[in-house]
Amino acid sequence: MNEEIVDQLEEQTQVSTEAVEEKPKTTWLMFSIAGKKYAVRSSDVLEIIRDVSVYKLPFMPSYIEGVLNRRGDPFTVINPKALLGEDDVTPPKEPLFMIFKRDDDQLSLHISDILFFTEIEEEALNLIPNSNDEGFFLGTLGYNDEEIPALNPNAFELLIRKELGSS
Repeated sequence: MNEEIVDQLEEQTQVSTEAVEEKPKTTWLMFSIAGKKYAVRSSDVLEIIRDVSVYKLPFMPSYIEGVLNRRGDPFTVINPKALLGEDDVTPPKEPLFMIFKRDDDQLSLHISDILFFTEIEEEALNLIPNSNDEGFFLGTLGYNDEEIPALNPNAFELLIRKELGSS
């Protein structure tokens, strides 16, 4: 009888432990171009550099500003304003460049400002339905009651390859 009482007490005092499943998170870099906020996965960014010269290239599409020299390596500089539907397509005045981490190409994006890094649950990315690699946006991120467009770095490379005739 004592054993029954002890068993009942143990059952009542056992704390139920539920496994709290951690949702996968991704670190995003929030930045601005001409006062508008955008996001890119931090894993897609190699480096952010400031105060480098851009050397113009002749006969290039208007969205290619030229190339910059990063430790002896040339990086194509893209003016995103010319591709993202901005009315004023003049490059940002700030000499700030986001260099993408690429295996097969060397691309940089001319941006206005770095805002912050943040970790966001992967499910917070609202993907664009039926989108493909050629779209400049992956979707939007919900952050502090804002919907921030998330850029697709692959789209910039695909566009350059398509327009310049390389595969």
